[in-house]
Amino acid sequence: MAASSDDRGNERSGGGESEQEEKTDGWMTSYADMVTLLMTFFVLMFALSNVDNERATLFVAAMSREGLTYEQFVEIRERFEPDPFSDWDDEYFDPPFDGHAPEEGDPEAEDFGGDQALLDLHDAIGGYIEDMGLGDTIDLFFSGEHIMLTLRSDILFGLGLTYITPAMEEIASTLGELLAATFLTADPFEITVAGHTDNLPIATARFPNNWHVSVTRAANFQDILIRESGIEPYWFRIFGGGEFYPIASNDTYEGRQMNRRVEVMIGLARGAPIWERGPQQYD
Repeated sequence: MAASSDDRGNERSGGGESEQEEKTDGWMTSYADMVTLLMTFFVLMFALSNVDNERATLFVAAMSREGLTYEQFVEIRERFEPDPFSDWDDEYFDPPFDGHAPEEGDPEAEDFGGDQALLDLHDAIGGYIEDMGLGDTIDLFFSGEHIMLTLRSDILFGLGLTYITPAMEEIASTLGELLAATFLTADPFEITVAGHTDNLPIATARFPNNWHVSVTRAANFQDILIRESGIEPYWFRIFGGGEFYPIASNDTYEGRQMNRRVEVMIGLARGAPIWERGPQQYD
């Protein structure tokens, strides 16, 4: 029996009513996805609208390359009652280093990872700073692998000048002598002297910008360290940061004063590239 014209029409159209219904209902999948995304978006916006700025700042600090400071770590722990860290195993979770090496006799001294020569130098410099009352002039920090000295540049140099003042030259000379007393040729230090400025522009015949000022100040301070320590110059490096590495806001006088500084970083030269280890390595 021949198929009716209606049947043939359905066959040509590619199916019956069930397939037409399936095609018609397909838009609901896309609609459901859109509603889900919108709901997720508004939940996210609601969560962001209730952010604790202080906690967000600490979170960003914790996730950054530098991580939390020791003071921030202690502050966070003190906020919790009861202290959720009390059951943690210190073998697997250590607080950030506080910049102070363990004293002799301290149980932690056995696990101290710093080199003994660096530790001796740190103690000698720390004793000198304390004896001379230079705590407001020189900041001393020890990570266990590096010693960092930060000296206020406006005390080291006259305003807009790069030559060290006579009073500060004596301090630089003493630091050079302390370096010499702990320097070991078999296990040498690598000393980097860095100069930094604020962002106030300078343009003179000798210094076209702050970068030139920072490099010249670092070089002049380094010259005294080399002269007084007797350490071969190839163990030294200089770095000019100009105004590009501030540690405080340049919008205030106090902040600009902090940014004008000279930093001396002292660490072991282990693992340094061969061109940084001195000419005797080329023999």
